[in-house]
Amino acid sequence: MPASQDPVSVAARAVEMALKVGADAADACTLYASNLGLSVRDGQIDTLNRAVSRGLSLRVTLDRRTAMAHTTDLSAYSLARLATTALEMARVLPESQEPVYYGAAQAIEALPHPDPDLQSETIEAKARRLSEIEKAMLAVPGMTRSYSVSWSQRDGEMGLVNSRGLSLYAPVCRVEVGVEGIAERDGESFTGGYSAAVPTRRALPDPAEMGRRAGARAVELLGARAVPSTKAPVIFAPQTGWALLACLSEALRGDNVVQRRSYLADRKGQVIAAPAVTIRDNPLLTRGVARGTFDAEGSPTRDLALVQNGRLQSYLCDLAAGAQLGVPGGGNAVRGSYDSRIEIGTSNLYLEAGGDTPEAIVQGTPRGLLVTSLSGWWVGRSSVEDTFSSAAMGLWIENGQPAYPVRGVTIGGTLLAMLSGVDRIGNDLEFLHENSTPTFRVAEMAISGT
Repeated sequence: MPASQDPVSVAARAVEMALKVGADAADACTLYASNLGLSVRDGQIDTLNRAVSRGLSLRVTLDRRTAMAHTTDLSAYSLARLATTALEMARVLPESQEPVYYGAAQAIEALPHPDPDLQSETIEAKARRLSEIEKAMLAVPGMTRSYSVSWSQRDGEMGLVNSRGLSLYAPVCRVEVGVEGIAERDGESFTGGYSAAVPTRRALPDPAEMGRRAGARAVELLGARAVPSTKAPVIFAPQTGWALLACLSEALRGDNVVQRRSYLADRKGQVIAAPAVTIRDNPLLTRGVARGTFDAEGSPTRDLALVQNGRLQSYLCDLAAGAQLGVPGGGNAVRGSYDSRIEIGTSNLYLEAGGDTPEAIVQGTPRGLLVTSLSGWWVGRSSVEDTFSSAAMGLWIENGQPAYPVRGVTIGGTLLAMLSGVDRIGNDLEFLHENSTPTFRVAEMAISGT
């Protein structure tokens, strides 16, 4: 690629054009990516998709009015028209009551590309990996059908430039693998699956292990039944515990705190969870899929303790929220793609591991529910109220042993009560998604059943 067409140079030209047509300030984000999607069913390639994407978004500010426009045509003519369009959009918008922030110029070295040979691996090699996963899943007694085994990858690079002299580059790499199958017995069926999203193929779990886990999750639910309504300890497996972090992250957003739309406003420094609970957001985690040394505004990222030993330590901030909360620097601005608006979000968000094995947590529970599947927890999700309610399936525990599978129940409580009730945390933390937890137990929750 000619130097004039690299993502940083193209972003710089867009910013220059925005300033020429009258913008007070501007930034541009350019993304080049090659995308591949592949699925296998019954040992054969089922679908195959390839796509190359190139795009740029331009944000401009004029008289405290800010607008964003984007394009996939990166020619000089198109960038000039984009700058004019964005400025015209800004002129008709109402003036913001708050300052608009652009990141200061600074040198931030990008993490190296985590998987530079990703695109050289053949389709056949990827299909063999997926077939191995499928074969291991179907070998689990009780598994009858494969629903899908899929591979998705994005490999590329991005540039971020603004009118304050900021000029940054980073590679982009993401690999996702998922498997789903069906177990059947006596006229009933259950679906089980397993997935991983990682920055490099080297971080993917063993294919056979992925298949076995997917099959086991489906088979263990055969014969599931409801339980009477009760209160009991609830153990969250890693595939379900992350939902609590997703709910909590809304209340940790600095913009929600500033606007009094968070139940965690004015709680900084206070105890909100059990002493064993430490929750971190770490974009510098090299094993994390959301890795990066700078955020969507160009601010340096950092390993951030949000909750430390049960005490609320920090909020997630972009430059604006950080300035209003007296925490300069930002670092938590995100965007889904070049054409998405910038907002506050998380990167690699996780609950720190404890010292118990998952087996020890189950064995130490005389009576309770091990939750292996949640659905509907996102309905009514809010930063204003910490209510948590979700349909659940899993295994009922009696005398420290799984007794029978459970379905048709709802678990509920408040997030803060749940965090305060965490009394056992497992050592099985794996970084296979943006939000991750080990196995953990909440001492008591309401379980609504029959």
